[in-house]
Amino acid sequence: MRRLPALLAVLVASGCASGDSTTETVTVTTATTVTSTETTTVTAPAPSGSWAGLPQPLPADGTLPVDAFDGYAESVDEPWERSLMATVDEFVGRDASDGVDVSFQATSGPEGAGPASATLVLDGLLDDSIRARRYELTLSRRDDGTWRIDTASWAQRCREGRGHQDFSPEPCL
Repeated sequence: MRRLPALLAVLVASGCASGDSTTETVTVTTATTVTSTETTTVTAPAPSGSWAGLPQPLPADGTLPVDAFDGYAESVDEPWERSLMATVDEFVGRDASDGVDVSFQATSGPEGAGPASATLVLDGLLDDSIRARRYELTLSRRDDGTWRIDTASWAQRCREGRGHQDFSPEPCL
């Protein structure tokens, strides 16, 4: 299961619970050192009622489907559902071991009510063509305080010499 550092979850929760409209920016930089090149892969079917992750390849038009994730979120009672950042991380499938520069920005209404928007940028991806990927989401609060994703999109920035330098769902070379 993906876990966020408790401090980040508290920062985001406190930023979304103020009395005014709030913009919260959290930047997390992580480094990963590889000490072994031996990899063991175990493939097991996902348990029923679990989130299988974003479709691969990602949709060419940049629009991400959200219904399956929202159905999954409604069927579980997990701490991440009450945190805007943790909900975005769960949807995207990001965990702290990704080894990339992470930028998260979210805006929500007074006291965390009403619609919210969130942008997650993963920069420095370990890919020879794609430098960064951006996810933009709109979310709303359910009556029980959990977050529901209303819309989601993705875009990517290519490495120099490998394609476009603006965020776009267009492929990189």
